[in-house]
Amino acid sequence: MAEKAPPAWKKFGRELFRARKAAGLLQSDAAEVLGVVPTAVSSYERGTRKIELDAVTALDELYNANQALIRKWHEAKQETGLDPWFQQLSDLEESAVEIRDYQPLVFPGLTQTEAYARALTRDVWPGRGADSVESLVQSRMRRKAIFDRIDKPFILMIVEEPVIRRRVGGLSRDEHREQIRRLVHEIERDNLRLQIIPRGAPRHHGGTGPFRIHTFADRPSVASAEHMTGEAVIDDAKLVQHCMTVFGLLQGEALSGDQSLDMLKEAVEDV
Repeated sequence: MAEKAPPAWKKFGRELFRARKAAGLLQSDAAEVLGVVPTAVSSYERGTRKIELDAVTALDELYNANQALIRKWHEAKQETGLDPWFQQLSDLEESAVEIRDYQPLVFPGLTQTEAYARALTRDVWPGRGADSVESLVQSRMRRKAIFDRIDKPFILMIVEEPVIRRRVGGLSRDEHREQIRRLVHEIERDNLRLQIIPRGAPRHHGGTGPFRIHTFADRPSVASAEHMTGEAVIDDAKLVQHCMTVFGLLQGEALSGDQSLDMLKEAVEDV
């Protein structure tokens, strides 16, 4: 009986096959790098055997695919109903000692209430099924366990003032207030430091959109930038340093931590 493979993984397997051929390598070459037998690589390329992100990352580097295979892997997960990029983001958060997060459009994911995350997901994924929306929401909720860790990272966040005022999706006024209170709660628990860039700031260095910087104890920092279908990881040292520079400039544009906390508390009554 022929092996039955989900269409999304068969499609991804063809991408693996094409990338290997373009690199002029054999299945045995890939198998040696992954520490598996060549028949396992054949199964990956047919889409009949599950391949994990670390193996895809190794093959992407081996084939000099410039992260194209990593992006295709996330797309395949999305097509099979699995969360597209949360696992990679969670892996970064899990091992980081410092996280810097700039968000000009919405409340940062680590601070979102369930109601806010659900309303936002429905907004940005129109037409997506209820089960798929719920899967994304619960993935985001699980990320917040980072705040309960003894060795939790030091988290710095910068948001634009309109983020505080904007009500997403079908969020009710009470739910919007609860979202602001959640952010206040995490600040007062000393889980994060937050600064708000006011509407009238004379300079603005955040025009390229949201990004994060993850700093580790045992390896170089990486940045990541959100896009419509996921999160692009940036590990080029010069680009990561550029992100650090921009984050510092944004801090200079923003209100102090105390002023930002006062603005949040006032917004609870105003929204």
